[in-house]
Parts: sequence; structure tokens; C-alpha cells
Amino acid sequence: MTKRIFIAHPRGAETQARGVAAQLRLLGYEVCDYEPRGRRVGTDKIVMLWSRAARGTPALRAAARTARATGALVCVRLDGAPPPVESAHSARLTKDVAWRRLLSSKARPALLVSSPARARIYTARAKRVARPAHTVGTDMRLYSDSSSRAFAIVLTLCLLGAGALGFAYQHYPQVAAPIDSAASAAYAQASQIAALAP
Repeated sequence: MTKRIFIAHPRGAETQARGVAAQLRLLGYEVCDYEPRGRRVGTDKIVMLWSRAARGTPALRAAARTARATGALVCVRLDGAPPPVESAHSARLTKDVAWRRLLSSKARPALLVSSPARARIYTARAKRVARPAHTVGTDMRLYSDSSSRAFAIVLTLCLLGAGALGFAYQHYPQVAAPIDSAASAAYAQASQIAALAP
């Protein structure tokens, strides 16, 4: 049975903490102030006075998590703030708080998943995920290589064709005549269009 109670409270709740301590002493409990590094035994309980202001106190939140993990946390709310941790035993601070029932209720400690169990869960999930036969990066690399090769071939053929056409233009008049006539027609058409411009 619980005999020793540690009281933790946020700054500004000293009056309520003294009132709670007095009620618990009348019921026969030994009441102490909570100290983070204090020694406690398995039957000790930590009564944490909780409020909206306490939510901004990292030390109280850490103490609540630690006490919840060992099943020692009893949360007494000073206002409408939710308890600091889920499924913690909690009650609103009123004149008729059922302290004996609240403190004697067996809190279940938080379940801690061991590392091997967590690793097995992740491994099972990884096995269920279907992996594609080829990765996207490999496919993109293949397409990139083939398109680069095709571009190089086309560019080489264009350059060879332009070189051959230039050679034929200089050495064969029958090749140069149509090119000259097409160029002069294009020049005449461009001149007409330029004359229409304001």
C-alpha cells in the first residue's frame, strides 16, 4: 500500500500544494516535496499538480513521463488542462477528492518496446513493400545514354552533309546554280518585305 507521497507542482501553485499535503497527512500518508534525483521505492506515488502553466515547464513534463513509465504518476488538475501524459490517473482538484481511491488505483506502466521487437516490426514492414524490378535512376540513365548517342550521330551526319554540300557548291556549277537562284529569290522576297515596313 502507498505510504509515501511526493508532490510536484508548477511555480505559483504553492498554496494548492500545501493544501493537498495537509489533506494527505490527515489521511496518514507521509508527504515529501518532489525532487528529480530523490530516492523512491516501488510503492511511492508522485502527485503532480497540473495546470496550463505547467505545460510550459520542461522539468515537470519530464518528471511526468518518468513517473508514468514506472506507474507512479497521479495527476491532479488545477484547471481544465489535459493530463501531461496519456492514460495517466487524473482528477480535478476539488474539496471532495477521493484520495485513497485515486492513490490505490494501480497504474499500468507505459509499454516499452524493446529494440529487437522494434527491429522485427520494421523488417516485416520492409518485406511487405514491393520493390520495382528496376530503379528509376537506372532507367533514366539508360534513356539518357541512348538519346545522347542518337544526338551525336545526327549531328555528325548534318556536319558531313554540310561539308559535302559546300565542296559540291565550289566545284560543280550544276549544284551551285539552284542554290544561287534560291538565295537570290529569298533575297528579293526579303527586300520586298523590308520595303513594306514603315
